[in-house]
Amino acid sequence: MMNIKTIRKANLLEQIDRFNSQREFSEKVGLTPAHVSQMVTGRRNMGDVVARRIESGLDLPEGYMDVQHPVEGVEYQYPKISGRKQPAVSDGDNLETLLMSVRQMNQRLSPKTREVVAKIERAALNGKLTDEEWTTLERLLNCFEKGC
Repeated sequence: MMNIKTIRKANLLEQIDRFNSQREFSEKVGLTPAHVSQMVTGRRNMGDVVARRIESGLDLPEGYMDVQHPVEGVEYQYPKISGRKQPAVSDGDNLETLLMSVRQMNQRLSPKTREVVAKIERAALNGKLTDEEWTTLERLLNCFEKGC
């Protein structure tokens, strides 16, 4: 599994590729071109503050720079044995397989939808959603699914 330093650098390079130059990217996110260049060459690592600044400058959901994103158009392939899916050999493998599936599904969502889902997830993980709020969210989602 990749570490945070490697994940952030891969995401940095992916985001820079959306622009005509590193300079254009650095202006958009409010960093000096030298700072961006140092992160690209590995002379400087991306810390939390810079990761959040990049996300903010590019209208990415908070935490986007911290997670690995599958390459668009490349579907994850499960290892196979005799034409059947190989079972995971450890809890770590189970978790990694599950996370890859979630990332693939997440890529199909619009950026706004990913942002809303991330906010709900953070609120849930921080214990900030009451039972009543969960019920309200479920009703709202059911309404969207069935059409109100």
